[in-house]
Amino acid sequence: MRNKIIVVLALVFALLAAFMAYYVLNSAKQAALNEQYIQVVTARQDIPANTLISAEMLESKNFPRSLQTGKEITDVNAAVGRLSPVAISKGEYLLENRLVKPGEGKDRLAYTVPEGMRAMSIPINAVTGVSNMIKIGDRVDFVSIVPANSASPEPRSMLVLQNIEVLAVGSAFKDTGSPQTAESATLTVAVDPQSALKLKMALKNTDFALALRAPSDKGLVNPTPVTINQF
Repeated sequence: MRNKIIVVLALVFALLAAFMAYYVLNSAKQAALNEQYIQVVTARQDIPANTLISAEMLESKNFPRSLQTGKEITDVNAAVGRLSPVAISKGEYLLENRLVKPGEGKDRLAYTVPEGMRAMSIPINAVTGVSNMIKIGDRVDFVSIVPANSASPEPRSMLVLQNIEVLAVGSAFKDTGSPQTAESATLTVAVDPQSALKLKMALKNTDFALALRAPSDKGLVNPTPVTINQF
């Protein structure tokens, strides 16, 4: 008799366990059916750090709306052409706050360099650097006195480069809103590769100064070089 009771109890518990398992699975299935999903952008492949992201590297996958933080990227086009400071693993969701646009990032100087440009530093003092009043984001012209050469028997002043963007003042490449100090002995500017060669030559062989431009003035001019005899 006792054995029969044990068997019956075992069957009852087994049925209860089966019912509970069914209930839990059915509830989970129903919750999954009721869950709303959005499409978020994920990495189709491993993406190394500082790689320009292309559409071929990405794909969209379902993501529970209830887990959305607002930082997920939902449009592939919003990620294309941007960089990630760190490597992204295959299948990883792309987040807005982890990507930077070339020329717009502020965490590293390299991220502030516009696409196709190069960063170069110019040594300055209170005179050549406009009384230490140049700030990050300003634009300047590079004025040089070029020594006499085969093209001109006399030294002449020339506008060597125009509309150069200032990326950094001294070692600071984040704009704090304050002008440079007397200790800021360099300005770092953005130039295209050809202008980088011209700038290097001018730095080594000419007496130069910077001319600060108005923020709205981005036009280029073509002034005639001036010699001492023209005064």
